[in-house]
Amino acid sequence: MAPWTFHILTFGCKVNQYESQAIREAWRAQGGIEAAAPEEADVVLINSCAVTSRGERDARNAVFRARRAAPEARILLAGCAARLFEAFRPRPGAEWAAPDLCLGNEQKPLLLAGPWTLLLDGAESPAWAPYRITAFNRARAVLKVQDGCVHRCTYCIVPQTRGAPRSRPPEEALAEARALLAAGHAELVISGINLGQYGRDRPEYGDFWQLLRFLDAGLAPDFAGRARLRVSSLEPSQLDARGIETLASCGMLCPHLHISLQHASPKVLRRMGRGHYSAADLEEALGRVAAFWPRLGLGADILVGFPGETEEDFRILLETLERLPLSYAHVFPYSRRPATAAAKFAGHLPQKLRQERAAAARAVVERQTQRFRERQLGLARMLVAPDDGEARGAAVRKGVNEYYVPCFFTALLPGGAEGRRRLVAARPVGVDARGLLVEALAGESPPLGAPL
Repeated sequence: MAPWTFHILTFGCKVNQYESQAIREAWRAQGGIEAAAPEEADVVLINSCAVTSRGERDARNAVFRARRAAPEARILLAGCAARLFEAFRPRPGAEWAAPDLCLGNEQKPLLLAGPWTLLLDGAESPAWAPYRITAFNRARAVLKVQDGCVHRCTYCIVPQTRGAPRSRPPEEALAEARALLAAGHAELVISGINLGQYGRDRPEYGDFWQLLRFLDAGLAPDFAGRARLRVSSLEPSQLDARGIETLASCGMLCPHLHISLQHASPKVLRRMGRGHYSAADLEEALGRVAAFWPRLGLGADILVGFPGETEEDFRILLETLERLPLSYAHVFPYSRRPATAAAKFAGHLPQKLRQERAAAARAVVERQTQRFRERQLGLARMLVAPDDGEARGAAVRKGVNEYYVPCFFTALLPGGAEGRRRLVAARPVGVDARGLLVEALAGESPPLGAPL
C-alpha cells in the first residue's frame, strides 16, 4: 500500500487519550505517517466525548472544520459522540458536515486494523478491547485498566456510550506498566471509566484495590523512587477502610486523590442517583488519609445547577467546598443529556442561573487552590513530572508535582529523554496564577528508567 498520512484529534477523558495512542501506534505500524494538521492528512480521526452537550458540539464542529480543511480526506468520528451523531439535526441553513463513518466505542477497536476497510455489521466489543501502547507523548503515561459503567447516574450518558463494565486482566496491566516505566516514563496514571467497577465482570480479578496492590507490588522492586503511580479518579464510597488501607500501603502512589463528588446536598445526591455516599463520608475519610498523607493534593468533580437544586442545596455545596482541603476542582454547570432520567425531571434551572452558580463555586475553589499552592512554598523539595518536550526534543517548561500542582521551571530543562522522561527534583520559589514556579535541584533527580 502506498504511504498514507493521518491526523488524530482527541477530546475528553484519559481513557480516550489512551485509546488514541493505541490507534496511533497501530497505524504507524501499518505504514501510516502522522500529519501535523488535518489539511495534511489522508485520514482524520476524531475521537470524541459526549459527557456534556458542549463536548458533543465540539465533536460536530471538529468534523465540520476537518471537512473544510481536508475535503478529500477520509473523516472518521469515533467514541461517545459518534453514538449520538446520527440523531442530530442541524438548524435549517446551518453549516455542518458529516463524517464518512461513525464508530461507537464498541466499534472503535476495529480501527486498530486500519482506517480503510471497516466491517461494522455484527461487530461486538470484546471482553477487553485489544488496545496496547508502548509509549505516550508525555512523561505521564496513561494506563487503562477498566472501561464501561452500569451505575446510571440520572444525569450521565456514559453507560449508553461506553457500555457495561469491562476489566483488564491484572497480569496484562502489569506487563504494560512495566514496559512503559522501563521505557522511561516517569509516571503512570491508572485510568478507567469507573474504577470502582473494576472486577465486576470478572470477579476472579478482584476489585480495584486488589489491582492497585498488585501493580504496586509488581513495580516497586525495580521502579520505586524513580517513577510513580497516580490514580485518575475515585468515588467517595471507595474510601472505605480497605481502600484507605490500600492507599497507605502502596509506596509508589502520589499523595493525590481526585474524587467524583458531584455535590454535597444529600437531597441533590439522591436525585443524581448518588445517594450511596455523602460529603460527610468524604470528610471523615480524608481525616483518616491525613494520618499517612499529611499533605494531600485533592481534586474533585462538581456539578451545579442540577434540576431542583435550591438556594439551600447550593449553600450546602459552597460551605462544603470551603471546608474541604481542595487543591483544585472541575466545576461544571448541569448539561441536559438525551435519554437520561434527569432530562425529564421537573425543576430545570435557567442557563443563566446555572452559569452564575458555577462561577460562584469556581470562585471558592480558586481561593482554596491559591491557599494550597502558597502552602507548598514551604516545601524544600518536590518531584516534578515534565508535561511537555515530547518527541520533537523541545525544552521542558512545565510539569506537575506529586500533589498534582502545575509547576513551571525558572530555567528551561533540556529536551529529549534526559529532560522529559524522568522525575525532576525541584524546589518551589514562587507562585503565580498558573501554579508554582520551581527551580530544578542539580544532581538530585532520580535516575532514568531503563529496560530490564
